[in-house]
Amino acid sequence: MENLGQLKSGAPIEVVTRDRVEKGEFVSNSTESPTIHTRRDEQRFLRPEVVRVVSRTQPRRTRNFLIGVGVGTAIGLATDQTLGKFLRNEGNPASARPLIWSIPIVLCGGIGAAVPSYRVIYRK
Repeated sequence: MENLGQLKSGAPIEVVTRDRVEKGEFVSNSTESPTIHTRRDEQRFLRPEVVRVVSRTQPRRTRNFLIGVGVGTAIGLATDQTLGKFLRNEGNPASARPLIWSIPIVLCGGIGAAVPSYRVIYRK
């Protein structure tokens, strides 16, 4: 819970307890409980109940997208060197080559961008 001291008041966070998840803005942190402001009111969580606290300030979608594009490029390269060589050897048109490269790159990049990852500040 000491990492909660890094947060500024008003930073968006998510507090996960054993039985619920609350999203809100960070208010304060004491030795016994973190406090957040939700849509309804201020919520105080007892320290033993808190399973995880996640900072929702910096989603890493760009990083995930670039990782997905890298994975898609590797898949495209492997496919082009195996299936692509076979198709080119069999006299099939070269129009399949752009698809062999673009489909995995777009698909993996899209999956990477769709998966948000936030910084976990506290984990029990």
